[in-house]
Amino acid sequence: MGVLSGGRLMGTITTHSHKDYKMKRSEKMSIIKSQALSHLEKVEKETEELNRRLAIPPNPQRKITEYQGRDKNYWQKYNAARTSEKRMFYMLLDDLLNVIPQPKTENGRPPVPLKDLIFCGCLKLYNGFSARRISSDMDHAHRMGFTTSTPHFNTLLNFMKDPTTYEILKYLITLSAMPIAEIETDFAMDGSGFGSYQYERWMRVRFGAEKNKRGWRNYVKLHISCGVNTQIITAAEVTHGNRGDSPQLPYLVKQTSANFNAKKYLADKAYSSRKNFQIIRELNALPFIPFKSNSTAKKRSCPIWHAMFHYFTDNQEDFKYHYGQRAQVESCFSRIKRNWGEFLKSKTFEAQQNEVLLKCLCHNIACLVAQIFERDIKINFEDCSKEILSQ
Repeated sequence: MGVLSGGRLMGTITTHSHKDYKMKRSEKMSIIKSQALSHLEKVEKETEELNRRLAIPPNPQRKITEYQGRDKNYWQKYNAARTSEKRMFYMLLDDLLNVIPQPKTENGRPPVPLKDLIFCGCLKLYNGFSARRISSDMDHAHRMGFTTSTPHFNTLLNFMKDPTTYEILKYLITLSAMPIAEIETDFAMDGSGFGSYQYERWMRVRFGAEKNKRGWRNYVKLHISCGVNTQIITAAEVTHGNRGDSPQLPYLVKQTSANFNAKKYLADKAYSSRKNFQIIRELNALPFIPFKSNSTAKKRSCPIWHAMFHYFTDNQEDFKYHYGQRAQVESCFSRIKRNWGEFLKSKTFEAQQNEVLLKCLCHNIACLVAQIFERDIKINFEDCSKEILSQ
Protein backbone atom coordinates (compact mmCIF):
# COMPACT_ATOMS: atom_id res chain seq x y z
CA MET A 1 0.00 0.00 0.00
CA GLY A 2 1.36 3.46 -0.90
CA VAL A 3 1.84 6.36 1.52
CA LEU A 4 -1.22 8.52 2.04
CA SER A 5 -0.61 12.10 0.93
CA GLY A 6 -3.40 14.65 0.52
CA GLY A 7 -6.04 11.94 0.47
CA ARG A 8 -4.32 10.01 -2.36
CA LEU A 9 -2.27 6.84 -2.56
CA MET A 10 0.97 7.96 -4.22
CA GLY A 11 2.47 4.52 -4.73
CA THR A 12 -0.64 3.17 -6.43
CA ILE A 13 -0.80 6.14 -8.79
CA THR A 14 2.88 5.81 -9.67
CA THR A 15 2.41 2.13 -10.45
CA HIS A 16 -0.61 2.78 -12.67
CA SER A 17 1.06 5.65 -14.54
CA HIS A 18 4.12 3.47 -15.20
CA LYS A 19 1.90 0.71 -16.57
CA ASP A 20 0.07 3.21 -18.78
CA TYR A 21 3.38 4.52 -20.07
CA LYS A 22 4.52 0.98 -20.91
CA MET A 23 1.25 0.22 -22.70
CA LYS A 24 1.41 3.45 -24.74
CA ARG A 25 5.03 2.79 -25.62
CA SER A 26 4.30 -0.76 -26.74
CA GLU A 27 1.39 0.49 -28.83
CA LYS A 28 3.63 3.10 -30.50
CA MET A 29 6.33 0.50 -31.15
CA SER A 30 3.80 -1.86 -32.70
CA ILE A 31 2.52 0.95 -34.94
CA ILE A 32 6.08 1.84 -36.02
CA LYS A 33 6.86 -1.83 -36.72
CA SER A 34 3.70 -2.27 -38.77
CA GLN A 35 4.48 0.88 -40.77
CA ALA A 36 8.04 -0.30 -41.37
CA LEU A 37 6.84 -3.74 -42.44
CA SER A 38 4.23 -2.28 -44.77
CA HIS A 39 6.87 -0.01 -46.29
CA LEU A 40 9.25 -2.94 -46.76
CA GLU A 41 6.44 -4.89 -48.38
CA LYS A 42 5.88 -1.98 -50.76
CA VAL A 43 9.58 -1.90 -51.64
CA GLU A 44 9.65 -5.66 -52.23
CA LYS A 45 6.51 -5.40 -54.33
CA GLU A 46 8.04 -2.62 -56.42
CA THR A 47 11.22 -4.67 -56.86
CA GLU A 48 9.26 -7.73 -57.98
CA GLU A 49 7.22 -5.64 -60.40
CA LEU A 50 10.43 -4.06 -61.69
CA ASN A 51 12.08 -7.42 -62.32
CA ARG A 52 8.93 -8.76 -63.99
CA ARG A 53 8.55 -5.81 -66.36
CA LEU A 54 12.24 -5.58 -67.18
CA ALA A 55 12.80 -9.13 -68.29
CA ILE A 56 15.70 -9.00 -70.78
CA PRO A 57 15.29 -11.11 -73.96
CA PRO A 58 17.19 -14.42 -73.90
CA ASN A 59 19.73 -13.23 -76.47
CA PRO A 60 19.71 -9.43 -76.48
CA GLN A 61 21.68 -7.68 -79.18
CA ARG A 62 24.66 -6.22 -77.33
CA LYS A 63 27.52 -6.33 -79.85
CA ILE A 64 28.00 -4.70 -83.22
CA THR A 65 28.61 -8.11 -84.77
CA GLU A 66 25.06 -9.08 -83.77
CA TYR A 67 23.52 -6.04 -85.51
CA GLN A 68 20.48 -6.92 -87.56
CA GLY A 69 20.12 -4.84 -90.68
CA ARG A 70 16.96 -3.11 -91.82
CA ASP A 71 14.37 -4.65 -94.07
CA LYS A 72 15.63 -4.92 -97.65
CA ASN A 73 12.76 -2.68 -98.80
CA TYR A 74 13.51 -0.02 -96.20
CA TRP A 75 15.34 2.35 -98.50
CA GLN A 76 12.64 2.09 -101.14
CA LYS A 77 10.06 3.14 -98.52
CA TYR A 78 12.36 5.85 -97.20
CA ASN A 79 12.92 7.32 -100.66
CA ALA A 80 9.20 7.22 -101.44
CA ALA A 81 8.40 9.01 -98.17
CA ARG A 82 10.97 11.75 -98.73
CA THR A 83 10.03 12.41 -102.34
CA SER A 84 6.32 12.59 -101.43
CA GLU A 85 6.71 14.46 -98.14
CA LYS A 86 5.81 18.00 -99.20
CA ARG A 87 2.73 16.95 -101.18
CA MET A 88 1.47 14.79 -98.32
CA PHE A 89 2.40 17.49 -95.80
CA TYR A 90 -0.27 19.74 -97.29
CA MET A 91 -2.92 17.00 -97.18
CA LEU A 92 -2.17 15.77 -93.65
CA LEU A 93 -2.03 19.30 -92.29
CA ASP A 94 -5.37 20.08 -93.90
CA ASP A 95 -6.95 16.94 -92.35
CA LEU A 96 -5.49 17.82 -88.95
CA LEU A 97 -6.82 21.40 -88.98
CA ASN A 98 -10.28 20.33 -90.07
CA VAL A 99 -10.98 19.09 -86.52
CA ILE A 100 -10.49 22.59 -85.06
CA PRO A 101 -13.81 24.42 -84.61
CA GLN A 102 -13.90 27.97 -85.90
CA PRO A 103 -14.87 30.49 -83.18
CA LYS A 104 -18.13 32.26 -83.96
CA THR A 105 -18.37 36.05 -84.16
CA GLU A 106 -21.62 38.00 -84.35
CA ASN A 107 -20.57 41.62 -84.88
CA GLY A 108 -17.81 43.37 -86.75
CA ARG A 109 -15.56 42.33 -89.55
CA PRO A 110 -15.24 38.52 -89.85
CA PRO A 111 -11.75 37.40 -88.79
CA VAL A 112 -9.40 35.25 -90.82
CA PRO A 113 -10.27 31.59 -90.08
CA LEU A 114 -8.10 29.98 -87.43
CA LYS A 115 -7.41 27.05 -89.72
CA ASP A 116 -5.99 29.36 -92.42
CA LEU A 117 -3.66 31.11 -89.97
CA ILE A 118 -2.23 27.84 -88.60
CA PHE A 119 -1.89 26.39 -92.10
CA CYS A 120 0.01 29.46 -93.33
CA GLY A 121 2.15 29.48 -90.18
CA CYS A 122 3.18 25.88 -90.82
CA LEU A 123 4.00 26.74 -94.44
CA LYS A 124 6.18 29.58 -93.22
CA LEU A 125 8.13 27.30 -90.89
CA TYR A 126 8.25 24.34 -93.30
CA ASN A 127 9.78 26.43 -96.11
CA GLY A 128 11.96 28.56 -93.85
CA PHE A 129 10.79 31.86 -95.35
CA SER A 130 9.79 35.13 -93.72
CA ALA A 131 6.12 36.13 -93.55
CA ARG A 132 6.50 38.38 -96.58
CA ARG A 133 8.36 35.87 -98.75
CA ILE A 134 5.86 33.12 -97.99
CA SER A 135 2.96 35.15 -99.45
CA SER A 136 3.18 33.44 -102.85
CA ASP A 137 3.06 30.00 -101.18
CA MET A 138 0.00 31.08 -99.18
CA ASP A 139 -1.68 32.21 -102.38
CA HIS A 140 -0.79 28.87 -104.00
CA ALA A 141 -2.34 26.98 -101.04
CA HIS A 142 -5.49 29.10 -101.42
CA ARG A 143 -5.75 28.26 -105.15
CA MET A 144 -5.37 24.54 -104.31
CA GLY A 145 -8.29 24.79 -101.87
CA PHE A 146 -6.38 24.22 -98.62
CA THR A 147 -7.30 27.68 -97.26
CA THR A 148 -10.36 29.86 -97.72
CA SER A 149 -8.33 33.07 -97.98
CA THR A 150 -4.79 34.43 -98.23
CA PRO A 151 -4.06 36.35 -95.01
CA HIS A 152 -1.88 39.45 -95.05
CA PHE A 153 1.61 38.87 -93.70
CA ASN A 154 0.96 41.27 -90.78
CA THR A 155 -2.12 39.23 -89.85
CA LEU A 156 0.03 36.11 -89.77
CA LEU A 157 2.68 37.82 -87.61
CA ASN A 158 0.03 39.09 -85.18
CA PHE A 159 -1.33 35.55 -84.92
CA MET A 160 2.12 34.25 -84.00
CA LYS A 161 2.45 36.92 -81.29
CA ASP A 162 -0.90 36.00 -79.73
CA PRO A 163 -0.43 34.15 -76.38
CA THR A 164 -3.61 32.12 -76.96
CA THR A 165 -1.97 30.47 -80.00
CA TYR A 166 0.40 28.63 -77.66
CA GLU A 167 -2.21 26.31 -76.13
CA ILE A 168 -3.79 25.61 -79.53
CA LEU A 169 -0.45 24.49 -80.95
CA LYS A 170 0.27 22.28 -77.93
CA TYR A 171 -3.05 20.54 -78.48
CA LEU A 172 -2.31 20.06 -82.20
CA ILE A 173 1.10 18.55 -81.42
CA THR A 174 -0.51 15.95 -79.14
CA LEU A 175 -3.28 15.28 -81.63
CA SER A 176 -0.81 14.83 -84.50
CA ALA A 177 1.01 12.12 -82.51
CA MET A 178 -2.12 10.12 -81.67
CA PRO A 179 -2.20 7.98 -84.88
CA ILE A 180 1.01 6.27 -83.70
CA ALA A 181 -0.34 5.46 -80.22
CA GLU A 182 -0.21 1.70 -80.87
CA ILE A 183 3.46 1.83 -81.95
CA GLU A 184 4.98 3.83 -79.10
CA THR A 185 5.25 2.56 -75.52
CA ASP A 186 8.66 3.97 -74.50
CA PHE A 187 9.34 7.71 -74.41
CA ALA A 188 12.45 9.84 -74.01
CA MET A 189 12.58 13.38 -72.59
CA ASP A 190 15.05 16.24 -72.83
CA GLY A 191 15.37 19.96 -73.50
CA SER A 192 17.30 22.02 -76.06
CA GLY A 193 17.60 25.69 -76.99
CA PHE A 194 16.50 27.69 -80.02
CA GLY A 195 17.93 31.18 -80.41
CA SER A 196 17.29 34.45 -82.19
CA TYR A 197 20.96 35.48 -82.27
CA GLN A 198 22.55 33.68 -85.21
CA TYR A 199 26.15 34.35 -84.19
CA GLU A 200 25.79 32.35 -80.99
CA ARG A 201 25.49 28.60 -80.55
CA TRP A 202 23.31 26.80 -78.00
CA MET A 203 26.06 24.38 -76.98
CA ARG A 204 28.38 27.32 -76.26
CA VAL A 205 25.73 29.08 -74.17
CA ARG A 206 24.80 25.88 -72.33
CA PHE A 207 28.24 24.42 -71.63
CA GLY A 208 30.73 27.17 -72.53
CA ALA A 209 33.13 28.65 -70.02
CA GLU A 210 31.96 32.19 -70.75
CA LYS A 211 28.35 32.02 -69.61
CA ASN A 212 26.65 35.39 -69.72
CA LYS A 213 23.16 36.78 -69.33
CA ARG A 214 23.03 37.89 -72.94
CA GLY A 215 23.47 34.34 -74.22
CA TRP A 216 20.62 32.98 -72.08
CA ARG A 217 18.39 35.91 -72.99
CA ASN A 218 18.65 35.18 -76.72
CA TYR A 219 17.42 31.60 -76.33
CA VAL A 220 14.18 29.81 -75.54
CA LYS A 221 14.23 26.20 -74.41
CA LEU A 222 12.07 23.45 -75.86
CA HIS A 223 11.21 20.52 -73.56
CA ILE A 224 9.74 17.49 -75.28
CA SER A 225 8.70 13.90 -74.80
CA CYS A 226 9.11 11.78 -77.94
CA GLY A 227 8.58 8.15 -78.87
CA VAL A 228 11.78 6.14 -79.27
CA ASN A 229 10.52 4.20 -82.33
CA THR A 230 9.34 7.05 -84.55
CA GLN A 231 10.74 10.16 -82.79
CA ILE A 232 7.27 11.73 -82.88
CA ILE A 233 6.68 14.43 -80.23
CA THR A 234 3.86 13.60 -77.82
CA ALA A 235 4.11 16.66 -75.54
CA ALA A 236 6.04 19.94 -75.69
CA GLU A 237 6.68 22.94 -73.48
CA VAL A 238 8.69 26.11 -74.26
CA THR A 239 10.35 28.13 -71.50
CA HIS A 240 13.07 30.72 -71.11
CA GLY A 241 16.59 29.50 -71.90
CA ASN A 242 17.79 29.36 -68.29
CA ARG A 243 14.92 27.24 -66.95
CA GLY A 244 15.68 23.77 -65.64
CA ASP A 245 14.52 20.48 -67.14
CA SER A 246 13.23 18.72 -64.04
CA PRO A 247 10.20 20.99 -63.31
CA GLN A 248 8.84 20.31 -66.80
CA LEU A 249 8.65 16.52 -66.34
CA PRO A 250 5.20 16.35 -64.64
CA TYR A 251 3.44 18.02 -67.57
CA LEU A 252 5.31 15.98 -70.19
CA VAL A 253 4.62 12.58 -68.64
CA LYS A 254 1.01 13.32 -67.68
CA GLN A 255 0.20 14.62 -71.14
CA THR A 256 1.87 11.60 -72.76
CA SER A 257 0.33 8.97 -70.46
CA ALA A 258 -3.13 10.48 -70.98
CA ASN A 259 -3.03 9.51 -74.67
CA PHE A 260 -0.47 6.69 -74.90
CA ASN A 261 0.10 3.37 -73.15
CA ALA A 262 3.44 4.47 -71.70
CA LYS A 263 5.57 1.75 -70.08
CA LYS A 264 8.96 3.44 -69.75
CA TYR A 265 10.23 7.02 -69.54
CA LEU A 266 13.89 7.68 -70.32
CA ALA A 267 15.68 10.85 -69.25
CA ASP A 268 19.10 12.05 -68.14
CA LYS A 269 20.30 12.94 -64.63
CA ALA A 270 18.78 16.42 -64.77
CA TYR A 271 15.38 14.77 -64.14
CA SER A 272 16.57 12.61 -61.22
CA SER A 273 14.40 13.30 -58.16
CA ARG A 274 12.10 11.31 -55.90
CA LYS A 275 9.15 13.48 -56.89
CA ASN A 276 9.64 12.72 -60.61
CA PHE A 277 10.12 9.01 -59.92
CA GLN A 278 6.90 8.91 -57.91
CA ILE A 279 4.91 10.78 -60.59
CA ILE A 280 6.04 8.35 -63.29
CA ARG A 281 5.24 5.33 -61.10
CA GLU A 282 1.75 6.67 -60.35
CA LEU A 283 1.18 6.66 -64.11
CA ASN A 284 1.99 2.92 -64.17
CA ALA A 285 5.32 3.42 -65.96
CA LEU A 286 8.95 2.90 -65.03
CA PRO A 287 11.51 5.74 -64.78
CA PHE A 288 14.86 4.99 -66.43
CA ILE A 289 16.77 7.96 -65.10
CA PRO A 290 20.42 7.60 -63.98
CA PHE A 291 21.25 8.57 -60.41
CA LYS A 292 23.61 11.37 -59.50
CA SER A 293 26.88 10.60 -57.73
CA ASN A 294 25.55 11.87 -54.38
CA SER A 295 22.28 9.92 -54.54
CA THR A 296 21.50 7.35 -51.85
CA ALA A 297 19.00 4.51 -51.53
CA LYS A 298 17.05 6.23 -48.75
CA LYS A 299 13.40 5.67 -49.58
CA ARG A 300 11.72 8.70 -47.94
CA SER A 301 8.27 7.27 -48.74
CA CYS A 302 9.27 6.53 -52.34
CA PRO A 303 9.64 2.75 -52.85
CA ILE A 304 10.26 3.08 -56.62
CA TRP A 305 13.33 5.24 -55.91
CA HIS A 306 14.74 2.48 -53.67
CA ALA A 307 13.96 -0.28 -56.19
CA MET A 308 15.39 1.62 -59.19
CA PHE A 309 18.50 2.65 -57.25
CA HIS A 310 19.40 -0.98 -56.53
CA TYR A 311 18.57 -1.97 -60.11
CA PHE A 312 20.82 0.84 -61.35
CA THR A 313 23.75 -0.12 -59.10
CA ASP A 314 23.44 -3.91 -59.33
CA ASN A 315 22.47 -4.30 -63.00
CA GLN A 316 24.44 -1.68 -64.89
CA GLU A 317 24.49 -3.59 -68.16
CA ASP A 318 20.74 -4.26 -68.12
CA PHE A 319 20.01 -0.67 -67.12
CA LYS A 320 22.06 0.63 -70.06
CA TYR A 321 20.23 -1.78 -72.35
CA HIS A 322 16.95 0.00 -71.59
CA TYR A 323 18.38 3.48 -71.08
CA GLY A 324 20.26 3.47 -74.40
CA GLN A 325 17.13 4.45 -76.32
CA ARG A 326 17.25 7.89 -74.67
CA ALA A 327 19.54 8.90 -77.53
CA GLN A 328 16.44 9.06 -79.73
CA VAL A 329 15.41 12.38 -78.18
CA GLU A 330 18.82 13.84 -79.07
CA SER A 331 18.32 12.57 -82.61
CA CYS A 332 14.86 14.18 -82.62
CA PHE A 333 16.30 17.58 -81.69
CA SER A 334 19.00 17.20 -84.32
CA ARG A 335 16.38 16.35 -86.93
CA ILE A 336 14.27 19.41 -86.07
CA LYS A 337 17.25 21.78 -86.18
CA ARG A 338 18.63 20.34 -89.42
CA ASN A 339 15.29 20.44 -91.22
CA TRP A 340 13.73 23.63 -89.84
CA GLY A 341 16.63 25.52 -88.36
CA GLU A 342 18.06 26.21 -84.91
CA PHE A 343 17.41 29.95 -85.03
CA LEU A 344 14.17 31.89 -84.79
CA LYS A 345 12.99 34.87 -86.79
CA SER A 346 10.58 36.11 -84.11
CA LYS A 347 11.71 38.66 -81.52
CA THR A 348 9.14 38.60 -78.72
CA PHE A 349 9.01 35.69 -76.28
CA GLU A 350 5.40 34.74 -77.11
CA ALA A 351 6.13 34.69 -80.84
CA GLN A 352 9.26 32.59 -80.27
CA GLN A 353 7.26 30.09 -78.23
CA ASN A 354 4.75 29.69 -81.05
CA GLU A 355 7.46 29.49 -83.70
CA VAL A 356 9.19 26.64 -81.87
CA LEU A 357 5.89 24.75 -81.49
CA LEU A 358 5.20 25.19 -85.22
CA LYS A 359 8.57 23.53 -85.88
CA CYS A 360 7.44 20.62 -83.68
CA LEU A 361 4.14 20.37 -85.55
CA CYS A 362 5.97 20.27 -88.89
CA HIS A 363 8.26 17.57 -87.49
CA ASN A 364 5.29 15.44 -86.36
CA ILE A 365 3.60 15.61 -89.76
CA ALA A 366 6.86 14.62 -91.45
CA CYS A 367 7.06 11.64 -89.05
CA LEU A 368 3.52 10.63 -90.00
CA VAL A 369 4.43 10.71 -93.69
CA ALA A 370 7.36 8.39 -93.00
CA GLN A 371 5.20 5.96 -91.00
CA ILE A 372 2.55 5.84 -93.74
CA PHE A 373 5.16 4.36 -96.07
CA GLU A 374 7.15 2.30 -93.55
CA ARG A 375 4.32 0.77 -91.47
CA ASP A 376 1.29 1.50 -93.65
CA ILE A 377 -0.59 3.19 -90.79
CA LYS A 378 -4.08 4.62 -91.23
CA ILE A 379 -4.66 8.18 -90.04
CA ASN A 380 -7.99 9.54 -88.84
CA PHE A 381 -7.58 12.74 -86.83
CA GLU A 382 -11.30 13.04 -86.14
CA ASP A 383 -11.34 9.77 -84.18
CA CYS A 384 -8.17 10.84 -82.36
CA SER A 385 -9.76 14.14 -81.33
CA LYS A 386 -12.79 12.27 -79.95
CA GLU A 387 -10.47 10.11 -77.82
CA ILE A 388 -8.82 13.21 -76.37
CA LEU A 389 -12.16 14.87 -75.63
CA SER A 390 -13.49 11.73 -73.95
CA GLN A 391 -10.62 11.69 -71.42
